[in-house]
Amino acid sequence: MAKRKEETTSVEDLLLQFKDGLNRAVSRPTIFGYKPHDKQVQFHTDPSRGRLYIGGNRSGKTVGGTVEDIWRLRGQHPYLRVPPAPIRGRIVTTSFHEGVKQVIIPELQKWLPPSELINGSWEDSYQKADRFLTLANGSTCELMSYDQDVDKFAGTSRHFIHFDEEPPKEIYTECRMRLVDTEGDWWMTMTPVMGMTWVYDEIYIPGLVPGGRIGVTMIDTAENPYISSAEIEEVIGDLDENDRKARKQGQFVNIGGLAFKNFNVLRNVINPLTPEKLRKLKGWTHYASLDHGFNNPTAWLWHAVSPPNAQGKSFVVTYDEIYANETVVEVFAKQVLEHNGYPERVHPSIYVGDPAITQRQGVTGDSIKLAYMKHGIPIVLGNNDVSIGINKMNAYLGTGQWVITENCTNLLREIQRVKWKTYNSAKLRHENNVREEIHKKDDHAPDSARYFFSLMPELYIPQNGNLKTRPGNEAVAAALQATAVPVGPRYIDTNLLRPQGNTEWSHIDETVGGWN
Repeated sequence: MAKRKEETTSVEDLLLQFKDGLNRAVSRPTIFGYKPHDKQVQFHTDPSRGRLYIGGNRSGKTVGGTVEDIWRLRGQHPYLRVPPAPIRGRIVTTSFHEGVKQVIIPELQKWLPPSELINGSWEDSYQKADRFLTLANGSTCELMSYDQDVDKFAGTSRHFIHFDEEPPKEIYTECRMRLVDTEGDWWMTMTPVMGMTWVYDEIYIPGLVPGGRIGVTMIDTAENPYISSAEIEEVIGDLDENDRKARKQGQFVNIGGLAFKNFNVLRNVINPLTPEKLRKLKGWTHYASLDHGFNNPTAWLWHAVSPPNAQGKSFVVTYDEIYANETVVEVFAKQVLEHNGYPERVHPSIYVGDPAITQRQGVTGDSIKLAYMKHGIPIVLGNNDVSIGINKMNAYLGTGQWVITENCTNLLREIQRVKWKTYNSAKLRHENNVREEIHKKDDHAPDSARYFFSLMPELYIPQNGNLKTRPGNEAVAAALQATAVPVGPRYIDTNLLRPQGNTEWSHIDETVGGWN
């Protein structure tokens, strides 16, 4: 009797399982029940071979990317003309456990119709050991993760690659090489939680250029009609401003914070000074500053400092630069002397540089300092205290007592990008104080300026000083009035500057994709 009872129970269980399976099959959406929202449609219809789909958490990015994967694997796309099956694809995500097992596989299982699977079975179609999916039509897709070694991403060509969340640069590059033979496509679905990384510079910014090679779709979590606004606010309500911008709005933010937060183009950029006008700067003292490199660029800058005015203020104009790498001292010294040697130009009273230039070289036994001196350029050593130098530069920027001519393109480019170093993970950033170190990348011209400013006096800025409303360039214009030097702002970085007259950098939205 006991055995018969067990058999009866087993049959009932099977019937219940069969019923549940039918219910799941009816209710399961698959791609045939996929109803893309507006931003997903924008992503799917973009014909660019490279596409960035960037947005807040829960905005539908991964769903859109996965459905795009399935359409490609089927060789049938409702919006675009795509190659017929069989197709070779690759999906790459954060890690095997959190990315592949918990995100990508469930999404594929959710949206793939059983008719596309071998014997209608996921188990018959997916090889766990190799993380390899094979469809009934012969299309294949390998599932990979960023925690694998770079050499694992080589191999045969692919027709498409989907990056789910931001990849390391070297993995992205290796994967892109798999698309050369097929002239294949790639797309990246991500939330920019890591801040303004290489993706910002090399994918996002080029993608903003109309008619460019990369398409960009941006979405705020609130634009997903399938997520309630109350739920969104419940989740992100306690996040700080940067996290909200990244996780809800999908905006790139400078996580570490910009080092030169007081720089503003309306206040700190003027027209170039011609040699004739430089000669008219009666009583001004001229300096040249050096940040030396070989593999990294060497940056020479020229500065003019006015005599104190009636209020005791001096003004600094940085008016010229030399910027190049893989160039020896002899060549740079010649260029510096040529810059000084024009009949209309004035010679620097002081050359100032990095204290590290006193280190002797193993081949010649000379230091960089001595090598320049042999060419008639004596260099004094600046103070290498980074925090003090940056604070002093920000003070001069904030009061409008330092302006830069627009021909100093490398200084203007880098001063808008230098940021404080951050910890590698969000957990470490949360558990530690803000780091007081500069992220040492593309900071060569600002370093050169910093050595110069180590010679300048400190500025006192009242705590209640309302610098953000200070008009731009008027004070410098007054200092230059006798020389008839035109002063006019220029629009330098369209990605980082607000197109209006707010002159306090810290009040400017440091993200891209919309202004405050």
